[in-house]
Amino acid sequence: MRLYRLVVPGLIVTLFVVSFFASTLVRDAKAAVDAPGVGATGSVLPAAGSFAGPGITAFQVPIPDAAPRYSGSLPACAGITIDVLSTPECDAAMAAQPYPDVTQIPFDLGVIADEDFIYFDLDEVPLYDAPDGDEIEVLTAGRSAYVNVIQTRGDWAEIRPGRWASLEHAIYAQPSTLTGVIINSIPMPFAWAIYDHCTSLTPGGSRNCSRSGTLYRYDLMNIYATVKVGEWDWHLVGPDQWTNQKNLSIVHPTPPTVFAGKWVGVSTYEQNLVAYSGDYPYMAALVSTGDMDEERWRTDTGTWKVELFWEVGPMEGAAGSDNFYALDQVPYHMYFNWREALHGVYWHDNFGYYWSHGCVNLTVSDAKWLWDNWVNMNTVVYVYDEKLS
Repeated sequence: MRLYRLVVPGLIVTLFVVSFFASTLVRDAKAAVDAPGVGATGSVLPAAGSFAGPGITAFQVPIPDAAPRYSGSLPACAGITIDVLSTPECDAAMAAQPYPDVTQIPFDLGVIADEDFIYFDLDEVPLYDAPDGDEIEVLTAGRSAYVNVIQTRGDWAEIRPGRWASLEHAIYAQPSTLTGVIINSIPMPFAWAIYDHCTSLTPGGSRNCSRSGTLYRYDLMNIYATVKVGEWDWHLVGPDQWTNQKNLSIVHPTPPTVFAGKWVGVSTYEQNLVAYSGDYPYMAALVSTGDMDEERWRTDTGTWKVELFWEVGPMEGAAGSDNFYALDQVPYHMYFNWREALHGVYWHDNFGYYWSHGCVNLTVSDAKWLWDNWVNMNTVVYVYDEKLS
């Protein structure tokens, strides 16, 4: 028997269910699946290095037996210092490897692909028994309360069976199109830009859009060399392109620790997640964790194991406070620390920043990839807040 937690408005229900329990809500085969080549529903997974899903053409990911990895910057750029900003060897390496050696994960909204979600720019929303009908109750709403649209009729939406709301003050959710990456090889650190910003010609120098260039949010780049200026690391991300560590979320070749088999590392410092097999990083994605400066919302650091799955269902919390949230149809819950889970989000695109109430927020595409390919019952989730070198 296994333990599952179902969340319903105002109540957490704990259920014991036998292993053959079948439901669209619960990924029941997860507990038994850690055998290579066997999918969560008993299907045969693609071979190692190949990933596919419903409606997705399988694509091969070359995973060398001994892919080049280094603990810091690229060896060819080892001669770069605060006084020596360019060498022929480093220039050649940047020309030969201008982008990270990664493959983008396909965009896939999975279990919520055909769903619409809205929030209301009101604190309370009257509900009616029909479009232009009689008011029968009031919905507590707000910016952090998203409801699933069952159907629409003109300027009205049915958001609960037999409960209709005017769309006059409704805003539709726009799920992020960002997706993580499969790591083919990682000969140096790589990073996402988390801000639009101009780079500098020198470490610690002023931004120079015209001569150095511009990086845009979610751009991916290699980090060829790093120098410290004061308390900050400055990273060489291209010829004459230096940027401060505060502008980036960095994935390092060397893991923070090592566990056997498949496991997940979550860096609250970098606001990213890496799926590892042993010490090899296979997949990386931006995330949003809880605010580490706010005790009640922080994502707890430590070594945890995934203990609960729910494919899609509601989440709510902080009732009666300014931090109240109520979210319909949250996809791909993978709980690792009773109140904290890896899960997809359709309601924000703030990846790379603190944003959650303690959970690890992923794009729906990235959460689905982990659900389909990586995370099973007892998969280790290692959460850490230290900066890696």
